[in-house]
Amino acid sequence: MTDIPTRRLITVRNNGSTSCGLSYYPLVAIGNSQSADQSKDVRPLIPGGLGGPPAYPVYAGRTAYAVLDLNPGGSGSGPATTLTEINVLASQNMPNAATQNFPLGGGSVGTPKLGLYEAGVADAVASMQGANTRQQ
Repeated sequence: MTDIPTRRLITVRNNGSTSCGLSYYPLVAIGNSQSADQSKDVRPLIPGGLGGPPAYPVYAGRTAYAVLDLNPGGSGSGPATTLTEINVLASQNMPNAATQNFPLGGGSVGTPKLGLYEAGVADAVASMQGANTRQQ
């Protein structure tokens, strides 16, 4: 994968001895770490046309990959002072799991795109590039 500074790789590794199922994609919100009100968080576009049971299998010892591009068109605004972190929940199937928070760092945020979980990074990038649907 080309090193593109607006992209973030999300990985979920199954360290258990049995398979587990994730939702199609991680739950991602870009927001302000100091805000108690998450209503202004930015949610990335996802690939459309999803149906059926929302589960991506992760076999024992395997890793699932998803890619988030914060500014895929390169035309976002400058660093927004209201957006300071990326919040990631590995799966909506795991509501009791801890949401992981990552500093946003510098750079701009345009219309972010998020791909589905995939078995490899290249496939995760391709999935992200096809994101065209707003999350519900």
